[in-house]
Amino acid sequence: MSFMKEVVSHNKHIWDRCIDTSFVQDLKSGELAFESFKKYMIQDSIYLKNYARIYGKAIYHATTLSDIQVYYSILSFVTEEESAVRLSYLEQFGMTDNDIERISPLPENQNYIDFLFEIAEGGNSLEILMAVLPCLLSYSYIFRKIANEPESRMSRYWDFICDYADDFYAENCKKWYILTDTKCKNLSVIEQEKLDHIFEKASLLELDFWNMTYKRENE
Repeated sequence: MSFMKEVVSHNKHIWDRCIDTSFVQDLKSGELAFESFKKYMIQDSIYLKNYARIYGKAIYHATTLSDIQVYYSILSFVTEEESAVRLSYLEQFGMTDNDIERISPLPENQNYIDFLFEIAEGGNSLEILMAVLPCLLSYSYIFRKIANEPESRMSRYWDFICDYADDFYAENCKKWYILTDTKCKNLSVIEQEKLDHIFEKASLLELDFWNMTYKRENE
């Protein structure tokens, strides 16, 4: 079994827990209140701005052209493809990115952002990749799974689901998955275990993010 295949296999149970959250289930069924979705999208916008900054740090620390190209390809995807989806919803909310700048991240979001910057400060390219990939890979996994359930096609959020479930998104995730696997396959067991731990931590922070909106509404 390849390194990344083993890592993803080890963490899929966390991604399945993400699918099982009330938020994702209500998103799938369309029962999610639009106000709750708005809160999620606002926090996601805050997260994505900082997520993009991580790639800037990664590019700064990169020592090879190939690493720079990998980071740049993911950064371009995040800022162009994901921003298009996000901005269309912000427009529906009557908001812009300038409005987002005045909103603070919720604790779960801040914890995730802090973790990413902590990893990025170290400048280790493989550790940075393992910290950022769970966001991309888990979204493809989660949304392709729920898109296969007939119920989701009746959801008011079907267009949002489709954006993360489509083949273009999955193909890009596969490309970054393969590149990371190639970079990690010859590492020592100790080094691989450290990377796996970073990937798992990021996956658990993804789970916290999916629980965040409902948790805060119920407090």
